[in-house]
Amino acid sequence: MNHLRNLRVTVFGGTGFVGRHLIKYLCNYECIIKVPTRNPIKGYFLQPLGDVGQINLIKFDLSDNKKLKNLIEDSDIIINLIGVLFEKKRNDFVEVHYNFVKRLVDNIKLNKKNFIQVSALGVNKCKNSLYSKSKYNADKYIQKNLEKFSIIRPGLIFGSEDNFFIKFAKMSLFSPFLPLIMGGKTKFQPVYVEDVCKGIMEILKKNITNKIFEFGGQDIFSFKELLQILLKTINRKRILIYIPKKIAILMAKFFQVLPNPLLTEDQIKLLENNNIVLDTNYTFKYLGINPVSLELILPDCLKRFKKY
Repeated sequence: MNHLRNLRVTVFGGTGFVGRHLIKYLCNYECIIKVPTRNPIKGYFLQPLGDVGQINLIKFDLSDNKKLKNLIEDSDIIINLIGVLFEKKRNDFVEVHYNFVKRLVDNIKLNKKNFIQVSALGVNKCKNSLYSKSKYNADKYIQKNLEKFSIIRPGLIFGSEDNFFIKFAKMSLFSPFLPLIMGGKTKFQPVYVEDVCKGIMEILKKNITNKIFEFGGQDIFSFKELLQILLKTINRKRILIYIPKKIAILMAKFFQVLPNPLLTEDQIKLLENNNIVLDTNYTFKYLGINPVSLELILPDCLKRFKKY
């Protein structure tokens, strides 16, 4: 029996990388979906994923408290996928990751709705990063104020539109070298975007609440190993150059003034900590999910970059 059928689900960040995959799953379970977005026209690509009228794109600004209240009142489940990897004038980490979530939680608390927050792996360990600190403070506020919630902390998410492998694959097209920040020793546990979505759906299907999940893939790799796998997958030879921390910081100072920076000072702080699942009861295993292998999926994600 599909108890998710006709449930009203509002997905903040639904037009993003994870959102477009999650909405496909929600449509398969016959949910009625609202996607608040600054530009509904840019979200029309979501419409074919569902039946007529199943996906509703709603013009929304993060600062619009009145519309936020109305959206929550008219929902059974609220999912927040909104996040930024670098700061802009309006969208700094505190505003997007903490202040917006606080407004969400305050409205959800009044209406006693179920809330799923997608945070990030390691935010409870990397306290010197503004990104991590803003995410972690939001997680703590959720735990303190809501009766029904789930917090999901995925590792490095990969897929055909991700922010890691695609970025470095594009760089390899024009650059003879790729950078190994601080020697590329940082460890990651990449997780496939489809597995993250399956995990969220299992939490909804089983009505699991008040738990923090850590989602990581099958294997753990160093940053250097990930770049080596990338280059092997796309059949390109590039020099991996060791970048000391002091040089990386100088590079970041230059890059972070660009509209879409390759590296920021805050990201260097994140690279000082391994990004892997720690000892916890609440992982994919708890949900009965066996995550797929990075090396099995990556060739299909990167086939447009492969040199033949």
